[in-house]
Amino acid sequence: MKFILTLVICNYTLCTPAFEWPYKFDSYYDCATIGYEASHLRLKEMGAEYVNKNRTTILFTCKEVQDI
Repeated sequence: MKFILTLVICNYTLCTPAFEWPYKFDSYYDCATIGYEASHLRLKEMGAEYVNKNRTTILFTCKEVQDI
């Protein structure tokens, strides 16, 4: 099995289209760890002022897929 990481950035109730990570992960752990790291880095790039003003959140999921 492989896992696909998908991230969505939301401000208040408006969310961007889902972004799918460019490669699949070998384990749920690897997918989730990168999901948290990528979310953290993106929030830091946006900066505290932007995140606080816009109530920005980043949601992610790791979906299991058949490895073909």
